[in-house]
Amino acid sequence: MRWPIIGVNLPRNTSFASLDATLSAMVDQGFDAVEITLDTFPVIIGARVCQRWVDVLKPVLEHHPLVYTAHIGRGLDLRDQSDPALHKDVLLSSLEVCHQLGIELLVLHWEVTSGDARIEEQFLEAHRWAADRASQLHVKICVENIEVELVEPLVAFIERAAHPQLALTLDTGHAYLAARYFGFDFLTAVSAMAPYLGHLHLNDNTGTFEELRITDRVAYDAMTMGWRREFGKGDIHLPPFYGTLPFDEVLALLDGYHGIYLCEYTYGDFAPLNQSIQETVRRHIIASRTACGEP
Repeated sequence: MRWPIIGVNLPRNTSFASLDATLSAMVDQGFDAVEITLDTFPVIIGARVCQRWVDVLKPVLEHHPLVYTAHIGRGLDLRDQSDPALHKDVLLSSLEVCHQLGIELLVLHWEVTSGDARIEEQFLEAHRWAADRASQLHVKICVENIEVELVEPLVAFIERAAHPQLALTLDTGHAYLAARYFGFDFLTAVSAMAPYLGHLHLNDNTGTFEELRITDRVAYDAMTMGWRREFGKGDIHLPPFYGTLPFDEVLALLDGYHGIYLCEYTYGDFAPLNQSIQETVRRHIIASRTACGEP
């Protein structure tokens, strides 16, 4: 496959009826990879793999010349205290789905550090346990930074875990918002994550943190993406180079990264522009490597 490998996220509202056409469009637009959030389709029910769904999904994915990555479904929490075994079962089923679909990379969210040493130890050991199982299934787990937490605890976590099947996902938009809100240097944070990267989410925003994300998550989720986008509030998942994030500086810091450049934005909202988005990202990545002396 050509380098760089440019991917895009499958919209979560994609129906099975429209999946084949959507993937065809992504190929036609020049994308090389697609990331699927696992709860987009009912491939896991009650923490168990729904084999019938996996069996109908697999041939559709295989029909297209794409590399696939997966994102864990919303709600998984390896710090959960009410029923931690249930969350581990969901994760185990997620890894099994990835294995059956030929997906070699699964993204998990870091979420907010609890401040409780016992809970954080549970979180660490759950990831080590999952990474051991992922190794058997030929899947790599990449833990993603979020906008409501510092980057340093995540880097320290991955260093302490020290597992070959555990790496980091840098979400540029999340790091940018967190840097603006918590007052740390964005590019320094990118540099700190760079040696541990297994995956990359490229998305943009205005750098304006929306405090409802912390103070009232329900109200935050009720705000439409269109409204937040108009006012530039929070994690609005713009395509790269549509906000204020300094992508050329980011790419220059990631000259040692050779994984997928996954453009994680509201794909359906930019339908007439998706090919140009892919071409722009590809051009800037190539330019960043040329500037570093690579061919």
